[in-house]
Amino acid sequence: MKKSVILVMVFVGLLLVGWYGVPKNELLEETLYSRYYSYLDKTYSDFILCPKIDNIERIDGDKRRHIVHASDLNYDGHHGDVPYDRILITLTDTPEKGVKINKVTIQKGISEKEGLIQCGKGN
Repeated sequence: MKKSVILVMVFVGLLLVGWYGVPKNELLEETLYSRYYSYLDKTYSDFILCPKIDNIERIDGDKRRHIVHASDLNYDGHHGDVPYDRILITLTDTPEKGVKINKVTIQKGISEKEGLIQCGKGN
């Protein structure tokens, strides 16, 4: 089921690149994030905005094994003075063990400037 969902997402992404000019790197980032997000605890699933793959590192130079650093904004904390929390995720993706979430950190109440940067609208 997961493989077919990923294939559909990639196909739709390719169509969007051809017809609407969405940047290829943005589509790849969305596809990867969607794949990895499904492994997170459902605690983090409410009101996700601006998902990003922040960094990908090869493990020992191997093209099939990676450590991934991803992030998003969570609007779930919007009842306070500062509307967003940032969720930072570190995971390992290998053929032998699949996806393993290593660490999830929540930065409570990030600034508006940090939120704009997360969403690609700030410097």
